[in-house]
Amino acid sequence: MDENNIDSKRLDDMRKSVQGKIKEREEDRNLGVKPKKVNSSKKVKSELNATKGKSSQSRAKKSGTGGNSKKVAGSTKGGSSKSKNSKKPTSNKSKKAKKKTRNISIILVVLTILIFAIYSTFGRGYIEDMQREDFIEMVEPIAVDVYEKYGIYPSVTISRAAIESNWGKSELSKEYFNLFGIKADKSWNGRSVNMNTKEGYNDTENAAFRRYRSYKESIYDYGKFLSENKRYEKAGLFKAKNGKAQAQVLEDAGYATKENSKGELVYADVLINLMDKYNLDKIDAEYEQKVKR
Repeated sequence: MDENNIDSKRLDDMRKSVQGKIKEREEDRNLGVKPKKVNSSKKVKSELNATKGKSSQSRAKKSGTGGNSKKVAGSTKGGSSKSKNSKKPTSNKSKKAKKKTRNISIILVVLTILIFAIYSTFGRGYIEDMQREDFIEMVEPIAVDVYEKYGIYPSVTISRAAIESNWGKSELSKEYFNLFGIKADKSWNGRSVNMNTKEGYNDTENAAFRRYRSYKESIYDYGKFLSENKRYEKAGLFKAKNGKAQAQVLEDAGYATKENSKGELVYADVLINLMDKYNLDKIDAEYEQKVKR
């Protein structure tokens, strides 16, 4: 049986019940009995509302919706309001993150500028000195051997190798291992290479230079070249008591023709200044007692 028919039947029963009660009150009034105060209209309305509520619930069960729809809607609204509120802190966080990233970028830029400035002022010279120290350490043990064999002080060999080869950076030294710029004259039976060289203050010429297979070979040949050349022996190269005195003898004997803008020979001064800067005299003093010649 349909639920709507059931509800209409209930309503008919209620009406009959109410009519019966009214009839009873009229009979009681005729008999002189005091009626009870009952608000029948309110009672009827409440019963009708209750009946309508039941019928609406039954229809909601069939359609799968009902009172819960309000709750769902309410929860949806509530959820949307929460999501709106939740966006605010998220946007604040993103702003803070962007600000933090910007600050870090600024700090990095400032540090980069400072590092570059420090390097430009101090770093380049420091790295250059480190490279030169490495060069000195490379040449030193071979220079000591040359001192023991030929009597040329290590300070002279090291300073001359540094000046003549630009601390091992010249093409002649890098490509052909010639550290001292020794030319390939008629006495040389080995390989040679022709290159431009600077003579005097500002003059250049093309000349043949000796080629070697290693720096060690170049340094040994340099010691041999000086010991076999009578000009340096006559000038007193091997009688000099220290490296600085030997540097002056080399200039006086005409080994190098390096001049300044006034035409003055400055080769010995350049060697001596380099000896002082890198304390090469200490190497001489250290090995002078050890080496027996």
